[in-house]
Amino acid sequence: MKSKMLMGLLILGMIISFTTSGLAKEKVITWKVQGFVPAGMLFHETLVRMAAKVKEATGGRLVFEVHPAGALVPPFEGIKAVSHGAYQAQYSYSAMWVGKIPVSPLFTASPGGLNTLGMQMWLNEGGGTKLWQEIYDDYGFNVKVLPAAPIAMENFMWAKKPIRKLEDFKGLKMRMMPLMGDVLQEHGFSVIFCPGGEIMPNLQRGVLNAAEYSIPAFDKTMGIWEICKYVMLPGIHQPASQTELIINKEAYAALPDDLKAALKAAVNQSRLDEWLWMEQKNIEAVKFLKDKGIVWVTMDPETITTMQKWAAEYLTKRASKDKNFAKVWNSIQTFSEQWYPYHKLYNLPH
Repeated sequence: MKSKMLMGLLILGMIISFTTSGLAKEKVITWKVQGFVPAGMLFHETLVRMAAKVKEATGGRLVFEVHPAGALVPPFEGIKAVSHGAYQAQYSYSAMWVGKIPVSPLFTASPGGLNTLGMQMWLNEGGGTKLWQEIYDDYGFNVKVLPAAPIAMENFMWAKKPIRKLEDFKGLKMRMMPLMGDVLQEHGFSVIFCPGGEIMPNLQRGVLNAAEYSIPAFDKTMGIWEICKYVMLPGIHQPASQTELIINKEAYAALPDDLKAALKAAVNQSRLDEWLWMEQKNIEAVKFLKDKGIVWVTMDPETITTMQKWAAEYLTKRASKDKNFAKVWNSIQTFSEQWYPYHKLYNLPH
């Protein structure tokens, strides 16, 4: 009788042990992830879509608890909060950290610089991603960076009047992204940099009377077309843009190796999928905006050339005073010297 009871207890113990082991293996890890725009806007949807891919790739073992901009910390404090472990990850664009990392905007876009495909080539094949991590490390931030979805050329400016020549900008208080905002300020333009969620209120209150933010699909969701009826092109300031997923290093290190691999795979899939998805949304948005009477204005060639010249001069001057800025800017230039001749040679005009 005693031996049967002992055998039963041993079997029960083994069952509990196997069950507990199975539960531990299937334990769900939940990360809080803050985005950089309000809920309902296009770039918040790209984060939601990425989160779904991460959940699928990890079999539900890693889940992103998604929060819109400002829900956890003010937008421009995201990298600091993640670095300190206040939450696990931030979906953002690097130029948001310009007040903490002066060179950071170059990982979002360089004025007059790389186009969307060129940016991806530089990040993957030109050492850009490695350099990005080195810069964040150099400034003491405890984060791992993964390149997320790229963004196509942006609208240069929304305004209530057409802007073709440099003199047309006089008197305008405009929102412009660093580094192009710095370039324009240096040449006497009135520039304000504010988070995406503050653009519409500032336009409505008259704090701004012209603004840029992003691509047609995003600008449509922002509703800027209800106030400004003219869109200026080309997007000299951001021929391409780049988003990022920055992760607290301890949170990343705590993941099992298979989850690290699945996370990277999911973010890479999202990098391609969300890029193409946003391009389709751009096609739809342009049609929508044309139907609403929005007018696209191509700025005069002299204005475009002058701004490109200003940008190159400014970036070179910044590089001469900042070794980290020089490191990134020189890397982009070196890669551009390979990329553009090839790209021009193998490109069919339409």
